[in-house]
Amino acid sequence: MARFEFGRGIGDYVVQPTDGLWGVAPGAVVTFWDSVTEGSQYTDLLDATSTPVTEVTADEQGRLPRFFGPNSVTGMWASAGGGSRVWMEAHNVFSAPSTAGSVRDWLNVKDFGAQGDNVTDDTAAIQAALAACPMGGIVYLPAGAYRTSAPLTIPPAVTLMGTHANLMAVVGLVDPPCYIKPLASHSGGAVIRFLDAATGGYSTISAEHRILNVMIDGSDYTDPGMDGIRADGNVQNVGLRDVTIRQVTGAGINTGQNAGFFPYSWRLHRVMTDNCGWHGFAVQVMTDVTLIDCQAIGNGANGFEINNAANSQFIGCRAEWNDNNGFHITGDWATGTGSGGMILGDCSTDRNGHSGVLVDAVGNGPIQISNLHTRRDGRNNGAGGGGYAGLKVDGATVPLIVDMVTCYPGVDDDGSQTNSPQYGVRVEDSTYVDIRGGFLHAATAGWSDGGGNTTLRRGPNIRERTGSTAAAVDQPAGQWNAAGAMVGDSVAADVSALGAFQPVNHGMAAWSFDPVLALNNSLLTNGTLYLTKIHVSKTTAITKLFWWVTTAGATPTAGQCQVGVYDSAGNRLAVATVDGDISSTGLKTTTIASTTLQAGHFYWIGMVFQAGTAPTVARATGSAGLATAVNAGLVASTYRYASNGTGRTSLPATIDPTTNVATGFAGPWAGAGA
Repeated sequence: MARFEFGRGIGDYVVQPTDGLWGVAPGAVVTFWDSVTEGSQYTDLLDATSTPVTEVTADEQGRLPRFFGPNSVTGMWASAGGGSRVWMEAHNVFSAPSTAGSVRDWLNVKDFGAQGDNVTDDTAAIQAALAACPMGGIVYLPAGAYRTSAPLTIPPAVTLMGTHANLMAVVGLVDPPCYIKPLASHSGGAVIRFLDAATGGYSTISAEHRILNVMIDGSDYTDPGMDGIRADGNVQNVGLRDVTIRQVTGAGINTGQNAGFFPYSWRLHRVMTDNCGWHGFAVQVMTDVTLIDCQAIGNGANGFEINNAANSQFIGCRAEWNDNNGFHITGDWATGTGSGGMILGDCSTDRNGHSGVLVDAVGNGPIQISNLHTRRDGRNNGAGGGGYAGLKVDGATVPLIVDMVTCYPGVDDDGSQTNSPQYGVRVEDSTYVDIRGGFLHAATAGWSDGGGNTTLRRGPNIRERTGSTAAAVDQPAGQWNAAGAMVGDSVAADVSALGAFQPVNHGMAAWSFDPVLALNNSLLTNGTLYLTKIHVSKTTAITKLFWWVTTAGATPTAGQCQVGVYDSAGNRLAVATVDGDISSTGLKTTTIASTTLQAGHFYWIGMVFQAGTAPTVARATGSAGLATAVNAGLVASTYRYASNGTGRTSLPATIDPTTNVATGFAGPWAGAGA
């Protein structure tokens, strides 16, 4: 039988009525009656622990402990002996259902029969409290472990509030339990559900639900596919604050469609999804949502799966140790007036299995990323590599604008596994990506243009490093191209209108200078390795080298006439033997194995010949003794035209660029292309 609390309490005690007029001796036994004269005694009482009692005993200070009286009784006469009695009224009433005409907007689930003892199935009791709560009211979960066997449904404008939500287990910290814990026999696909008006049978729109200070612990439920919180259809303006969802087998929070509508305009503050079986946050076609200081850690798929969240903000959120991507911005964001982009601001990632942030969304709404900090992503089950990056953009048609991004590589916390990610930023097959600045340190390359991009803008304030954190290697800074744009900015793909033809206008990736300026030639010396520097403005996989014979050579030594490519560190990337090409004049096109040249870096095309008569090749300046002028402002390891060693019969696998020697003329013209 439902009870209500008797007495207005201070702590666990009842304030004595007519304070100072009715003294109760320490240890006095108090009984309760229906009238001041001889009447019927009320014996149907419960103490604070819901144990049946017929009377209460004052403590050593004469205070009465908290107790509960019978249903429908609003007041009783109390007697401590000696013939005097005093009237006591009921206060803080918590009964179910409410009596006619009463409005109680703070309902304690224990007054509806919930035990919170980590054993009893409290589903019916908690749901009864939620059903009894008026709009705008609060259903309160005192400290305890509440087991459930079916989804709890929170009606519109009702708040479910607990005492606190543990964010993480901390050694040495013992908190009183306060969580909802599904039983192993739980069914229904979610621990908590928000229903739209049609499904829930509400007379009002489904909106303004709240969950505060609540933890969901799914560790006892093992069947796949149970979400922590699920909402489908037109469910608006939901608020979650200080909520933790851990170890459910589905998504931590999952939203979906019903009757042509999706949930929208939610606000989440300090919400954590921890080791859930699927995505931490599965945001599907939700507009106008705001997430602040939310965290997804250790989830089985993506930390944040953001599938169209137009006009939304994710601020100060973290994605760590998720099996796939930290943040995945994906799906069709559309092109109509109701579409739009989103802001990802001041967010961070750490040691996610794939990329820290992956953007592959389509549509026209711009995505803005500001102050993104990525760290140790691309774990790839400990193997690293895999083409993963701190920030990866792959096949996106949404305009992506990034103000600042940093990447820092690393291994597992215990020092094991492979250094990752492979790239700091990697962009491929995308329509418009503008990255203004950043510091990109990754295992293989800080910046990587994977090709296929329509417009890729690389800002001037991007610095690169490669290798481990303990042995970082600074990479050359990016360069400006002839159009006054940073390399990697494919808006300069056709700048002939400016009067400066570029390699792309000739189907090439790079050249040493415009071949129209190759007005002179030089007879090369047998056995000397000649280096001609090229700058790469767009990451491209090349398969051809171009060079130009003006006077044919003769009698080549078999296998000792070669051309190839070296990177800025002196590593040979590709080589081909060209014995048969030196005996005729004209433009030479030499096929090599596919070799990727990275935007923002320089390379050397190398040549070495051994023949009865060496070939004469095209060059620019006709003046001799210009070794200083053609390499002005450069050091040996960055010379534009140089030689490296004599008496050579092939292109060596490595050279030491610091031993380069400036040539006395502008070296051979050379180019590279796909």
